[in-house]
Amino acid sequence: MSFADANRAQIRYIEESTFGVTPASGTTREVRLTSSSLTANKETVVSDELRADRMVSDIVEVAASSGGDINFEWSSGPQDEFLAAFLLSQWERPMTMDFWEGIVLSIATSSTIVVGGSDITSYIVDGRTIKLSGWADGNNNGYFTVSGTNFAGGNTTITIVETTLVAESGTVSARVYDANDVILTGNTSISAGATGFDGNATDPFAAAIAAGQLQIGQKIFVEGLGIETGTLTGTDPNALATSSVTISDGVNSATLLAGTDYVVGTDADTDLAALTAAINGLRFLTLSPVNVKATHSTATDVITVTNLNLTGGSIVETVADANLAVVDFTGGVTGSRGFFTITSLADDLIGTSPAPAVVAAGDPVTIKGSHLKNPGVVSDIAQRYFSIETAFQDVSQFMVQDGMVPGTFSLEIATGAIVTGTIGFEGRETELVQTSLLGLAPYETLVSQPGDVVNATTDVGNLVKDGSPLAACIQSLSLTGEASLRMQNCVGSKFPQGIGTGRFNLTGSMTVFFETQELFEDFINHDTVSLEFTITDSEGSVYYFDIPAFKLSQDEISPGGIDQDVFENIEFTAFRDATTNTMLQIDRFSPNDAV
Repeated sequence: MSFADANRAQIRYIEESTFGVTPASGTTREVRLTSSSLTANKETVVSDELRADRMVSDIVEVAASSGGDINFEWSSGPQDEFLAAFLLSQWERPMTMDFWEGIVLSIATSSTIVVGGSDITSYIVDGRTIKLSGWADGNNNGYFTVSGTNFAGGNTTITIVETTLVAESGTVSARVYDANDVILTGNTSISAGATGFDGNATDPFAAAIAAGQLQIGQKIFVEGLGIETGTLTGTDPNALATSSVTISDGVNSATLLAGTDYVVGTDADTDLAALTAAINGLRFLTLSPVNVKATHSTATDVITVTNLNLTGGSIVETVADANLAVVDFTGGVTGSRGFFTITSLADDLIGTSPAPAVVAAGDPVTIKGSHLKNPGVVSDIAQRYFSIETAFQDVSQFMVQDGMVPGTFSLEIATGAIVTGTIGFEGRETELVQTSLLGLAPYETLVSQPGDVVNATTDVGNLVKDGSPLAACIQSLSLTGEASLRMQNCVGSKFPQGIGTGRFNLTGSMTVFFETQELFEDFINHDTVSLEFTITDSEGSVYYFDIPAFKLSQDEISPGGIDQDVFENIEFTAFRDATTNTMLQIDRFSPNDAV
């Protein structure tokens, strides 16, 4: 006989528009998980009839439902929609966190990217933003708008609105990201000032504010201002023969020698083009990559070099060549690029904390953000429900559950361990069938997002308490959310006709090495405390978790025994923050390496 093996199990889901009704078609998505306890539940009552023989006369079924947990290791994307549904909310910028990489990628024309060997047309949505990164030609790195996709001959062609790409074959460094967290891109009217980012009477933020994509308390990522640049100019039509240039991004440096690291001997224009390619190749050095980008103007024989680390770099002609003139990096301004928290909003001005360094308008500015929180506006609260199929592929059995509502969420972060979590569901009917429902046509079936699993040692950071870096050393941190679900059963119906949602509760705990009295004083004084932290994966995708207001309900400090560290065992409970009108907010970002 063939028995079901857990290694062959697979879960996929689709969102319902009506509670308990699985859509007849649509897009289903595979879930990444470590285990699942999703199952059918039944309530029974033992009959109280009296019998002279002392036996039970009957066991009566009185209700049935579905429920259970999906346990996971954190990676970017797979739990995003369940987490949003748990908060009775939605992400303000839709984004899947999908990406494609490596030698299967290529730039075919000035407006087309090819993904070889697979059909990804269902993953790419027209009108959304993608990001290209890791390409040797500087024109091929940046944010672009999708205008269409086509699958033919075994390859997917992505067409973009822009027409600035340069034909290039992908390498192991090449990437195409879903980057639909871009709110604004290429805006040259925005300046950075003492209080935030100013549109200078052009109202660039009006549409995003009206759409709810910019909110008080939200994190945004801003880039484009204050980046230092330098130049290398060919001053003679003859070839560069002896030049040696050392370029540093402020962290790493490399020297490029004419005739060794790039071909010379034709004319200045050709040699400068070769030098430009060599400079761009520095980003892909296995050891000590130099994070710079170069573009070449054939009309002026000028190479413009941009320090993608923003400031602190240098360009030095270590061996002089009379045919090459070098101008070192200038114009860099620290503090004008990075993550900022919105403190005030107007159509023409975003107030932020911290305030950015002052930079005049003129450079193309990109602002990114995809925000989620439990809604503070009653009209924004909306329950979401899913149909979920657990496939036991090796025995051709498929458990389909409908009306599944996420009711609990937990996240566990501990030193020396993978970041893990759980989403708990309550739902309606469970049916066991012998043919897959959600894994076959007419459904579009997508695989799960490809991001790497993260760990608490290197991928969790930027712990901030009350707006300042937390000095304490945390050994573990856990969050637990509860939506207080309840079954809504009706006479004449075996399964619930709805699932009610009660008060949102968010609690947590921390184990902290005992050093100072700071956290204990917060506990004793019943102070309101805020905490935020980041999770960053290997691609550079970032999640900010922010609990803006909570109280410490326990801070136990006691020596546990011989040869042990002393810890503060802290428990806390969140409550509504009056400024952000929420209890938990999460911001996510596609990779933010400078382009």
